[in-house]
Amino acid sequence: MKKFGIILLVLSFLAVGIALADPGIPKVNEVQGLTTSTTVIAAGNFNAGSSVDLTISSVIPVTSIPGPEWNVQNPGRDGRSIYQTVYTEDTQNSEVGFISYDKDLDVSTGNKVSGQYNVQAVKQITYLGVDASSVVTNDYLLLDGSGFPGDADERLICPFAGEGVAYPAFCNRLETGSAMNLKVANLNTQMGDRFIMKAADSGVEVFNNVAVGSYATDLPSKGSVSAYMKGSIKEGGRMSDPSSGGQGARCNLYETVTFSDSTAISGDISTFAKAMSYKSVIDTSGDLGAA
Repeated sequence: MKKFGIILLVLSFLAVGIALADPGIPKVNEVQGLTTSTTVIAAGNFNAGSSVDLTISSVIPVTSIPGPEWNVQNPGRDGRSIYQTVYTEDTQNSEVGFISYDKDLDVSTGNKVSGQYNVQAVKQITYLGVDASSVVTNDYLLLDGSGFPGDADERLICPFAGEGVAYPAFCNRLETGSAMNLKVANLNTQMGDRFIMKAADSGVEVFNNVAVGSYATDLPSKGSVSAYMKGSIKEGGRMSDPSSGGQGARCNLYETVTFSDSTAISGDISTFAKAMSYKSVIDTSGDLGAA
């Protein structure tokens, strides 16, 4: 008896609020870019992998983080921040199968705006295994950012949006990924993040789209698929908060958010579509406390 799995799910986590942090980080003076494009159509054994590990700091050298120079909680608006992103992909098949593999990977340390990303990976695979052969593919993306308070008007284009307001300390971590083991496969994955930017208006963003469909009419994909996103958000207080004259409030923990979402299916898969996104933007409205 045939089993058909149909999954349609959209997860969107939008982080906005009063003087919310996560301002992103400006580029360093030198900009690096990496672009790879891979196409394979073959019958046989296949193996592919990618990895990116990018760390960038705004004020303190990354070798001094953590450390006394970084960890001193100065209530002044010094804007110290650090971001790290990690991306990995691993694809391989067991035994022998017929595979079509297309993969584009773009990495840039330059300033990005809405619709542009510092890390972006798009992958398309079709696979038909012989006997017990299957294709295994895994994708993972991490974005970890933290920092101390800073002047909002130094990170926003509009001078009125952050005039006299400072964003608070923050410590935010996002993880997302997918894992598949398929004897018959027609799949597409798209993931990326943006956190290096000249101005914070575009917002920090992470996205992950996973789709699996039928290989052909009346031939669904066969095997297992899972995808997830999870995060931990920690934010300082508002300048308008009377605690410690408003200055200390911005260095103290005032908000925590944790979330997770995952979906998994095993069997004959006609449709699996999961879209996950996270965005965090500075919003100074309502926080008019004295600087």
